[in-house]
Amino acid sequence: MADDLLYFRDDAEDDASVLDRRGRRAPATETLAAFTLEAAIPAAERRRIARAGSYALVLEVPSAEWVEPIRSACSVLGDWSVVYARTGSSRSEDRPDRGSDAVARRLAEGGRVLGISQACERYLPSALLTAADARHRVPAPSNDVLARVIRAATGQRPPDMPPAVAAGLGIWDLCAAIRAGSARACVARLSAAVAARSAVDRQVADAVPFPALRGYGEAHAWGMRLIGDLEAWREGRIASFAALDRNVVLASNPGLGKSTYARSLAKSAQLPLIVSSVSSWFSQSNGYLDGVIKHIDTVFEEAYSKAPSILCLEECDSIPSRSSLDGRNSSWWTPVVTHMLLKIDECCAREEAGVCIIGATNHADRLDPALVRPGRLGRIIRIAPPSAPELAAIVRQHLGADLPDLDLGVVAELGLGASGAQVVGWLQEARARARAAGRPLQAEDLLEVVAPPDTRSSGERMRSAIHESGHAVGAEVLRIAHVEQVDLILRADAAGSTVMRARLGPLPTREDLERMVIGLLCGRAAEVVFLGEASAGAGGGTTSDLARATAFVAGIHASFGLGVGIAYRGPMEDVAGTLADPTLRAAVEADLARLHAEAERLVSEYQDVVQAVAEALLDRRVLGGDALRRHLADARARRPRQAWEGGR
Repeated sequence: MADDLLYFRDDAEDDASVLDRRGRRAPATETLAAFTLEAAIPAAERRRIARAGSYALVLEVPSAEWVEPIRSACSVLGDWSVVYARTGSSRSEDRPDRGSDAVARRLAEGGRVLGISQACERYLPSALLTAADARHRVPAPSNDVLARVIRAATGQRPPDMPPAVAAGLGIWDLCAAIRAGSARACVARLSAAVAARSAVDRQVADAVPFPALRGYGEAHAWGMRLIGDLEAWREGRIASFAALDRNVVLASNPGLGKSTYARSLAKSAQLPLIVSSVSSWFSQSNGYLDGVIKHIDTVFEEAYSKAPSILCLEECDSIPSRSSLDGRNSSWWTPVVTHMLLKIDECCAREEAGVCIIGATNHADRLDPALVRPGRLGRIIRIAPPSAPELAAIVRQHLGADLPDLDLGVVAELGLGASGAQVVGWLQEARARARAAGRPLQAEDLLEVVAPPDTRSSGERMRSAIHESGHAVGAEVLRIAHVEQVDLILRADAAGSTVMRARLGPLPTREDLERMVIGLLCGRAAEVVFLGEASAGAGGGTTSDLARATAFVAGIHASFGLGVGIAYRGPMEDVAGTLADPTLRAAVEADLARLHAEAERLVSEYQDVVQAVAEALLDRRVLGGDALRRHLADARARRPRQAWEGGR
């Protein structure tokens, strides 16, 4: 590339007169790497390198595609006895333990050795790194460098360029955009190339603009601040990219839109999105330790090459916490986790890295604490299920221009507790029904999907209504949660639900935890009080009432040090999943029986309210939290204050 240039100068005043040996304007393919290298190494240092006898130079470039062009440009720095231009393409040769003997011999004989790579420690001979007389990082070309390249190619000074005009473009993208002719046209092509690159991922191109997202609470506020800070950085009002609050972990239940969030943020921030996960580390590598680590490097190198960019690390909880590892798992996973932490450290420390990292997890409690400490991913923002107004806004986003007159408040009320992913599923099914009927989408199509006809017997509906009423009344009386809605809507995993916001504080006492357990057991207790026996509705999966109640009680004894002993035996869900210790199992069973009896007593004392709420559910299928609290207020006006209210 640089071999055809007439000279390689210390000033840029006459770039318009740069001609190749055939007397024509120097194209970007012949100047871009040379000018970028010149900007990375001060003039005095370049002269010293050119005059030196025995010399070792190491250059770190933005990405693998820069290795060969920079190698060619280095010819202006003198002759080299041996050059190691490594990208990792050769698994056998591009390794730190290959070539060190040759480096030592060449330098001992007075030779000059050059090493170039996008990941020097990973691919270059280790002896070259330790013996290097100089090491320079060659960053992606700045606007000043691009202005020189444009002037050399066109003979014209380019107009003012947007900040970081070529952000995210590779060397060949840049060379294709900078051509002979108009300097203004070159700048326009660069801007268009950046826009095209950001829209390569159709999911990003089709994403909802970030400001229009609903249901993300604190996470949305963080994203809006980042978009504003990125704009300020591009305009030079924020001098350093490192000053941006740019790393976070998003935690939520499945289906609450963490991937949607990342796509929308990338679209509105006008940044390329790179998505990676533990599963992709295995599926896109050989699956062995060296292959997984190499793939992690590749992911970060891609993010650097497209910077400024967003790197989304999905399934963060699949990166195991080192404290939970033992035996063979520890010997395999510890290097992977440690390497990942080092790559994040490197990304945060590199001033010009230009990468925002968003982690996504369904299980924040499983993350290695080192992953979310300050200076790495920093903090965890939890995403809660959307409220009714937010759910209505999400439905409208996905409906587009369809059903403009439909009262989405009714839809949101019927579907409260659903996620954004469920909304997408509703509309797909509703539109499929309309297509099958050969007509446009109608309100009934959507309402029948959100709230399917209840085909249960009257006895089954009554039991479900009593169960949910017991939960709702118990939560409000015990003041363990703020109930938003109770319903009898049939879902794939439930015959009804009580949507509530828990009030458990960050430092609960044993009494606080036991009140939570009583609330969880109130549904089952209501069945016993009203119908004489319980059904299997309180049990089953790991998120069922009995599973959660058992976990809380097990945690009291084995996780929180609030039982007879204070020995820690593990997270409460893990302890509850086995209960292998007979003494612990007996203690948990005894406490559950005692707390279930208290739940029955509470339901009996508020039997009139539970019955009224159940009847309202049978009549309307959905009851709002305010209506529930009116039933309670009427009951309290008729009776003295109960011991349940305000403390037992």
